[in-house]
Amino acid sequence: VVAMGDASVRVVEKAGLDLADISLLIPHQANLRIIAATARRLKLDPAHVFVNIASYGNTSAATIPIALTEALEEGRVAPGDNLVFAAFGGGLTWAAAVVRWGSRVEPKGTTDIELPPAEMSGLEILKDHHRYRGQHVE
Repeated sequence: VVAMGDASVRVVEKAGLDLADISLLIPHQANLRIIAATARRLKLDPAHVFVNIASYGNTSAATIPIALTEALEEGRVAPGDNLVFAAFGGGLTWAAAVVRWGSRVEPKGTTDIELPPAEMSGLEILKDHHRYRGQHVE
């Protein structure tokens, strides 16, 4: 909790910004207690913190990209906004980044490409892989 908040403060300062310049904090969605503690450390109003943990739980390394996508879809990111991404992981790992958002807040386009049907499920593919490596998988 402390590391993610401190890393966020340091990166904001290194970017030459004040905490008041932060439009939105998009933190790793580990749990609500950690998100709230980080927001308090940054003295951010809850309206400036994106939270979606109730929708997905902790999706590990995907929490920030998923949250950023949702923030864009919900209109929470505007051109020129200063965003802070803050995360931590297992052991002594943590990081934060400041991003000044560019002009695009809508998807560039869509595609009509379809994936071909799969002959096996992901689990079946993994079972075959483990059998090949001599490992037992139920």
